[in-house]
Amino acid sequence: MFKVIENFLDKEIFKKVKKELDNIPWYYSETTGDGNDYSNFLFYHSLYGNKKVESEYYFNSILMPVLGKLNFNYLNRAKLNLYTNRDKHIKTSFHIDTKEPHIVALFAFNTNNGYTEFENKTKVHSKENTLILFPGHLTHRSINQTDKNIRINLNINLKDV
Repeated sequence: MFKVIENFLDKEIFKKVKKELDNIPWYYSETTGDGNDYSNFLFYHSLYGNKKVESEYYFNSILMPVLGKLNFNYLNRAKLNLYTNRDKHIKTSFHIDTKEPHIVALFAFNTNNGYTEFENKTKVHSKENTLILFPGHLTHRSINQTDKNIRINLNINLKDV
């Protein structure tokens, strides 16, 4: 199951959700992917992890509109990622988000020339209001953008069980 869904959220709902990003606090991480890759850095905001809501306001205003359109039984993790323009594409290492069986839902907030690449060479470019669904065992990596100041996506790990 590998799916790309454009215009995932209703246009008006998407505008409201995207507007919420204007005031969100971002936290620096010097690693990407599995936490051992120092080839690039990112900023993140954790919404849900360790079996609890980690950012209540943003959980409701950013995550819930996306989750409400997905079919799943268990939320494992949800976080926002913000990549900055580094003037060149930096390919991080291939990774999986967690070893547990899961589904990844990756939602793009803005269009740019950054992308997610899978080990089989498939590339999915960041396109505003687009959701990618794929099995969590697919090894993938993030490549930053060079045409916009920032690239923001929402990374959600779900279980069907």
